[in-house]
Amino acid sequence: MNGKKCDRSYFNYITDIVHATADPNPYKKPAGMSLEDFCDLRVGELRDKILEIGPDRVACFIAEPVMGSGGVIVPPPGYHKKTLDVCREYDVLYISDEVVTAFGRLGHYFASEDVFGIVPDIITVAKGITSGYQPLGAAIISDTLVNRISGDAASENSYYTNGFTYSGHPVTCAAALKYLEIMKRDKINDHVLDVGSHFMKRLKTLKEFPIVGDVRGVCLMACVECMVSDNEQENIAVAQRVDAHCQEKGLIVRPYENLCILSPPLIIDKAGADRIVDILSDSIIATMNEMESIAI
Repeated sequence: MNGKKCDRSYFNYITDIVHATADPNPYKKPAGMSLEDFCDLRVGELRDKILEIGPDRVACFIAEPVMGSGGVIVPPPGYHKKTLDVCREYDVLYISDEVVTAFGRLGHYFASEDVFGIVPDIITVAKGITSGYQPLGAAIISDTLVNRISGDAASENSYYTNGFTYSGHPVTCAAALKYLEIMKRDKINDHVLDVGSHFMKRLKTLKEFPIVGDVRGVCLMACVECMVSDNEQENIAVAQRVDAHCQEKGLIVRPYENLCILSPPLIIDKAGADRIVDILSDSIIATMNEMESIAI
C-alpha cells in the first residue's frame, strides 16, 4: 500500500444476496461496555439481520472461529454458541470456516467444538489438512444435515451428490493422510498447546509499548495491532515500519493495514517463539525511535 490508505472502492461487494454483521472484535467495543454486553449486542445484530431478510430467505451463517485474514479477531466468550443458538432458532445453517484454524493451528484438529464448544452443520477446511504440501480442501457435513437431505426423512428420489474434476485426487489425499499420521505420532496438537500458551504470554508483554494498541490470538495464531492515533493512515504507516524492521531482522510477518499478523510453524519450539517476540520488540523500539526523530 506504500503508506497510502487502502481504497476499498476498488472492491466490488455483493450486497443483495450476501450480508455481513458487525465486527465482533472486543478491542473495538464501545467504551465502558462489558464483554458480555458487547457479545449480546453483536448476537442481537445477527438476529435482527435474519429477521430483516426473512428467515426463509437466509441460507446460512458463515463464521471463522478466529477470523484470520481480517486481523485474527477472537470474538468475546460465548459469541459462537449464542450465534449458533440464533441459527437453530430460525433453522439457518451454521458453517464454520476452519481453513485457518483446523489441523493444529489452535492446538486441536478442529476449533469449533474443542475450543469454542459448538457443532456446526458444515466445516470447511484447507491449507492445514496437508500441512500445505499439496493443495486440498474439504467440506465436512454433519450427519444431521446429510440425513435431512438423503436419509429416511428425505423423499424417495432425494440424493446427496458432490463432485468436482479433481475431487479425491490421490496425491493430495495421500499427503493429507500422511500429515494426519504425523500429527498423531508426534503429538503436534499437544506441542502447539504448550508452545502456543508460552508464545501468547510472551507476546502480550508487547502491550507495554505505547504504539501497540492490542495483542490478541490463540496459540500459534496471533496479531499485534499498532495504534498511535485515530488516523487510520498514520496507524498503517507505523505498522509498515514495524514490519520492515522485522524483515530486516529475519522475521516475516503478514502486514495488513495497521496489523502485524503472525502464524508460526506448528513445530516451532519455545526458543523460536521467544526469538519472534524479541525481534518484534526490537522492531517496535526502532519504529518509536524513528518516530521520535521525525518529530524532532
